[in-house]
Amino acid sequence: MFCCCAADSTSKDEPVFVKAMAVHDDRAPMWGDGEVLLEDLAVEPAQEEPSAPEKQAAQELPVPAKEPAQLGEEPQVFEATLSKPSIDSALGWHLDVLDPRHLFICRLVQTGTSPIETYNASVATALQIREGDYVTAVNGVTVSAEKMSESIKKTDKVKIKISRPIVFAQTIASNGMSLGLDLKYGPGGSSLLIEGIRSGALARHAPDVRAGDRILSVNGTTGTPYTLMQAIQDSPALDIGFSRVA
Repeated sequence: MFCCCAADSTSKDEPVFVKAMAVHDDRAPMWGDGEVLLEDLAVEPAQEEPSAPEKQAAQELPVPAKEPAQLGEEPQVFEATLSKPSIDSALGWHLDVLDPRHLFICRLVQTGTSPIETYNASVATALQIREGDYVTAVNGVTVSAEKMSESIKKTDKVKIKISRPIVFAQTIASNGMSLGLDLKYGPGGSSLLIEGIRSGALARHAPDVRAGDRILSVNGTTGTPYTLMQAIQDSPALDIGFSRVA
């Protein structure tokens, strides 16, 4: 699988494919594919499977969700049109394209003249594009993150659909149990994408977390994927901040 983060530090908004590296791997990023398993980040081996009553109770827990928007609240989903000086011009963001369904805005590039900065200056705060937002459609294309990335490069008028993130937190006491997470990340990212969830501490203590969610913070720590991975490894009690597309 490819783990990538698309940064428009060059003249085009093209994805850069990098190899996801395992914990303690200090080698430079390499071209290729890979995955990171958080199966072995615990001090002790994984304990036994949850009992049948525990599994039943976990299945009955609700998935976190936003309350219905009230009058005057900012929209959770909206459209924005970005105008590039030319087809090859950068938009002014760094995109994480790890999730095959959506684009995740890692960072906004502050140049003073980027199309995103121009757009943000022309609209109300509630309609501004922010770091941590998700892009769910580009010029009507919703098939995949790859197709949306390609669509960005084909025109100087880019119409995107923005979805604000649902942000929530879960406290997980591993007590020697592995987390049971399959993660994807790229060195240029700012989060860890949960690709899969297996038996472990997270499934037992936070069953509402699901594949496709992103880890944004660990015990208040934010930063690069490596910083987040180290924070997970350093503490047996984890207060994890998650993000999910609305």
